[in-house]
Amino acid sequence: HLANLLKSKCNYKSYDTAPSWALDKPAHSIALKKEPGQLGPHVLLDPDKLVSGDSSKVLDYLTSQLAKVYPSVNAHARQWLALREELEPTMVKSFELIQQQSVKAANKRAAKAAGHSGGR
Repeated sequence: HLANLLKSKCNYKSYDTAPSWALDKPAHSIALKKEPGQLGPHVLLDPDKLVSGDSSKVLDYLTSQLAKVYPSVNAHARQWLALREELEPTMVKSFELIQQQSVKAANKRAAKAAGHSGGR
């Protein structure tokens, strides 16, 4: 969703997203293209910093990481604010979904463990 919003709100022509491996753990990466030619360099995004109940913290992380490689990404305050406002509900829903899945998985493990110990 972020890459698509960057393209539409910040006038990038194209983007590429890909799973990556960095610092001995999985990561996400995104590359942007503003002018004709090749895509710019990939920006690595730490998945642990992309999932949080504090969406403003995640948005600040995204801003800082993208701006390191693409300094003009947030140069137009109105566009960047519109992107943040549109992205925030998706982030909140994603976090809630991850929380629900974690609870279901924990309950399933607990039920399975109880089933194994109950028969002995």
